[in-house]
Amino acid sequence: MAHGGGSLGLGDRLFNYGIGIHLLQSEDPENMPKKREINPKDNHISFQCESLAAVEKQLKEMGITYIQSVVEEGGIYVDQLFFHDPDGFMIEICNCDNLPVISLSGEPIMACKRVSLIPQPQQQQPQQQQQQQQHQESCA
Repeated sequence: MAHGGGSLGLGDRLFNYGIGIHLLQSEDPENMPKKREINPKDNHISFQCESLAAVEKQLKEMGITYIQSVVEEGGIYVDQLFFHDPDGFMIEICNCDNLPVISLSGEPIMACKRVSLIPQPQQQQPQQQQQQQQHQESCA
């Protein structure tokens, strides 16, 4: 779902399944962050992808400098690619679907490769059932 801020200058918001991204245009484009070295421990935004090989191929074709990294914790490996976007912001692309989905509320969370649901409060059971049905259909 997307909502635009339009003339209010609030940018665009993309959200669904309890996850949101808020995109804003800089008021001073000449004063954007400068590209620095690619450091996976530095501030960045991360996106999950279906094929790191396809992303890496595209980065090579576009001549974009990137680094590869692999993190391991408890026998789970996550492959990562890091690069800067044209504005200098660092981007991570990963196969993060290897990570387990852990509920902060202690309730089980259903997950598929692309989407996970956030549990809803008990009084919203019909809505939760509808979301679970939609989720199951999207995972099929």
